Amino acid sequence: MHCTPRVLTIASVVLGAISMTVLALSVGTDSWLYTREQLKTDGGNLTSTIPIKMGLWKVCTIVEDDNAEDIRPCLTVGGGVSGQERADGQGTTFAIMSATRFAALFPVFSLVLLTIAVILGIIGNLKQDVRTLFASVISVLAGLSLAVGITLYISAINDEVGHRSKEKDGKAEFTYDYGWSFYFAGIAFILSESTAVVYITLYMRRNSSADDMVRIIPGLEDILDSNTSEKEENLGVSNPTIIL
Repeated sequence: MHCTPRVLTIASVVLGAISMTVLALSVGTDSWLYTREQLKTDGGNLTSTIPIKMGLWKVCTIVEDDNAEDIRPCLTVGGGVSGQERADGQGTTFAIMSATRFAALFPVFSLVLLTIAVILGIIGNLKQDVRTLFASVISVLAGLSLAVGITLYISAINDEVGHRSKEKDGKAEFTYDYGWSFYFAGIAFILSESTAVVYITLYMRRNSSADDMVRIIPGLEDILDSNTSEKEENLGVSNPTIIL
């Protein structure tokens, strides 16, 4: 199917809205990481291995036993973690939460950039001006920021888990899996880059003439004039004027 400017306009708006929504869900939810480890209560009593889910802003214990006591369901980032430490005194989940604080800034920054790109893209589609090109550039930056955040997040987890004992008496002391919020961030990265491609394609389709290209690319006018002069000289050489 031939992608007309109308089709590209609709695609840019839809992709931009979806990418922004997916990233907002990823940033605002608490399912980035699921862990399982042994905790102890404020009284010092050991619990069974408890499942925990962690987002960018808080960590929540998933209480499967209704009789469990002294276990707070959720803790925000920066809140105290007293009473919820691992049996050996080193809470892996909470160490990960602290280590990923810096990485959490990048998805938020990416969400801000992506929101700006969507707004510029809509205005650029209405005005059919250079704002569409700016939206493409900002969408690329949003995707790069998100990629950096995801990379730092994975690295922080690997650093915390790598130097800790994973097994004791043949049983895993700590296990973890990435949640759907984490995968939504990956999907948002793909969508933001796809949106950038649509924006730049739409802008180039609207500005495909030579005059438009001269306005977009600095120095192109001199190159075109030089090529025109060379062609005229070649024509003059190949078709000499015969003077009788």
